[in-house]
Amino acid sequence: MKLPTYREVESGVGAILREQSGIGAVLIDLGSLARIERSFGEKAYQALREQIEPVLTEVKDRVREGDLLVRDPDGDRFVLFLSRRRDGRNALSAKDLQKLADRVEDHLRPRVARLTMPYLRERPAVDVGYGFVIHSPLESDDRQVQRVIEECRASAELRRQIRERDEHEGLIEIIHNRQLWTAFQPIVELETRRVVGHEGLSRGPRGTELESPGALFGAAGRHSLTEELERACRRQAFVDWEVFGAAGRLFINTVPATVRDTSFLGRGVLDYLGPRLSPRDVTLEITEQRVIENLNLYREAMHSFMDLGFSFAIDDVGAGYSGLETMATLGAAYLKIDMALVRDVHHKRVSQQVVKAILDMGAGADAVVIAEGIETQEESEALVGLGVRWGQGYFFGRPQDPYAPGFRPAPRPAT
Repeated sequence: MKLPTYREVESGVGAILREQSGIGAVLIDLGSLARIERSFGEKAYQALREQIEPVLTEVKDRVREGDLLVRDPDGDRFVLFLSRRRDGRNALSAKDLQKLADRVEDHLRPRVARLTMPYLRERPAVDVGYGFVIHSPLESDDRQVQRVIEECRASAELRRQIRERDEHEGLIEIIHNRQLWTAFQPIVELETRRVVGHEGLSRGPRGTELESPGALFGAAGRHSLTEELERACRRQAFVDWEVFGAAGRLFINTVPATVRDTSFLGRGVLDYLGPRLSPRDVTLEITEQRVIENLNLYREAMHSFMDLGFSFAIDDVGAGYSGLETMATLGAAYLKIDMALVRDVHHKRVSQQVVKAILDMGAGADAVVIAEGIETQEESEALVGLGVRWGQGYFFGRPQDPYAPGFRPAPRPAT
């Protein structure tokens, strides 16, 4: 059932305003979802709206029985007009409203994130604000209601700014103090299931929203701290690899700017690796999907790494053109097939043709092709049939935490 607009329940809102000698409201701004319509179309966006409205109704049901929840017909804002408190008192304090806004935000953020997961890599913003207006017999009900909505909008904007400031300060602390850890996922030879290496997957502080790599790097991107975070993650990955105790090749994600990072250039990089790692054991994955702007600059820098023994992998191959162009120009040793192509590959002819094309390019460039995100035996068997040699995914093993209680070092990979 579609939520009503304010105009459809205007009389009820006015009645609350007059009966209580004022009205409190909580505004929920989901304007960040507009990018889903821009990227995936109106149909996908409307389907998402239909899924979100019941979640918003849950919010109303958890607050007060007589509250009115309305939608903005032209946007992604929703307003909860507050009725009498459950204890029968009309009084609403600023502390009451703030606590209620916090509860609404805490309830909505994880649920909206789950619903948008098919479309967005990071959690969308859920901005919540609150306001109160005292009833005046000299003004129309409508003018007073619009004023409380404007107050809610201003509150939501202020709360957003405070949240962004706190997030920025938190990221600085995480990066500076290296409050990071690395999980390691096995990469296997598909036909034999032998472990041939591991990918290091960076995580933020345990038990926080930023433990998720998507949330962590999404926040870093918003605050222009991606390179600083990536540098700290890279250092931590080498430390955690020592704890993990596996031999063989380590794949670590990076960004193209790494090859221009003066702290990571030249023989000084060897100080990062620790006693058990040599450059021959490390593959740097370039995860940037955009075309590298100055290929000559990157080629020169990458060759300096290769001269030390490092190798490179191109991640998300098949998701666009940048990975293929970069591979062809820079001579990466590994090509990692985007997991979107791997999903249900045994049913999708187009995906199979793209995988074959990547295999042909890999053969021409003397690069090993690795399929990412394998979740089923059918996917694994189909990829083997197409000629893919290596793969990784939950079907073979989830990322392992080297600091988990009872952890045992991973099996020694094949050489």
